[in-house]
Amino acid sequence: MDRKDNYNLLNQQDQESVDSDSGLYTDRGSTALDLAGIFSNKFSNISLLYRSGHGATEIHAATRYGKRFVLKGLRDEYREDPVCNICMAKEFEIGITLDHPNIRRTLGFENVEGLGKRIILEYIDGTTLAESITSGNLSSEKAIAIVRQTADALRYLHDKQICHRDVKPENILIPHHGDMVKIIDFNLSDRDDYIVLKNPAGSKRYMAPELSEPDSSPTPETDYYSLGGVMKDLADATGNRTLAQAATLCMDTDPQRRIEGLDVLEKGNEAPESGSLAGRILYSKALTYILSALCLLLAAFITNHYWQ
Repeated sequence: MDRKDNYNLLNQQDQESVDSDSGLYTDRGSTALDLAGIFSNKFSNISLLYRSGHGATEIHAATRYGKRFVLKGLRDEYREDPVCNICMAKEFEIGITLDHPNIRRTLGFENVEGLGKRIILEYIDGTTLAESITSGNLSSEKAIAIVRQTADALRYLHDKQICHRDVKPENILIPHHGDMVKIIDFNLSDRDDYIVLKNPAGSKRYMAPELSEPDSSPTPETDYYSLGGVMKDLADATGNRTLAQAATLCMDTDPQRRIEGLDVLEKGNEAPESGSLAGRILYSKALTYILSALCLLLAAFITNHYWQ
């Protein structure tokens, strides 16, 4: 067999073709190299992560191309509901436009076999901020970093005329690896060019009071009120006075005061944790009394010395 025959044989064995369904290159002569479907465009290892008890949403984790993804869609009984489908389309259309390090990425929208239409989302290996608060392991430094990153993501959203509408600890993810927190769940998010889901929405504990008024609408300030609720939770968990002060301003009934709360957070120094002896002394009323007593004693000494 000459060199030309060898070349033709190898070329025939290694000939590649494009799979008409997936658009991926596959080797006709080496199907055993598929490595349990790693090169398939189909999702595998699908497992349920969350199913709403009263709402329409369910969320799965799945594998494709050797990576994990999140699949978000509608429960069986809601898959033909036109309003639910419009809301899901809105969530996808908002999410796919976002590109910020503190916002979970929306990757696509597909009809997944056995599940129906799904929003394909970035998989984050981590815990929610709510779980981290409950664990009691958050430091003041970490808490302030989380709020600053969340505030930066909200500013990015507001610059794009988007309101999140459901900022709360359950919708902030903290990765196990790395320091970049992620805002998730744009199910209730809104933009002016949409006509669905205009009624007040969100978690009551974190909702701005003006949203209960007739004809109210979400604004950046209503998101900042919700962020103030998150700050309060973190201040209670860490004893941080800077967070407590910023939370009070962000949860003010006057929406304009809420920006001042963010300014306090950005410009102020982290206060010592309440567990620190120095922190307790520095921020206690006792220090004020001690300094006042010292001033009185000094004044008495000077007066007595002068009259002598």
